Amino acid sequence: MSEQPHLRAYLCDECWRAIPHFKVEKQPQKKPIKKKGISIKTLTLYIIADVLCLGVIAYYLWFK
Repeated sequence: MSEQPHLRAYLCDECWRAIPHFKVEKQPQKKPIKKKGISIKTLTLYIIADVLCLGVIAYYLWFK
């Protein structure tokens, strides 16, 4: 057994050398998430599309 078995997952020295080891040298920097505000134009187009969809649904429910 190795001298420090708890650091080597209780593997013998031969087994420890046989498994691949990966070393991360530097963590990648995370970019901050930009919060985008909703513009008046986007909000207006969204409301118009919703009203048109509801209008089509109401038409088919009441007149057909």
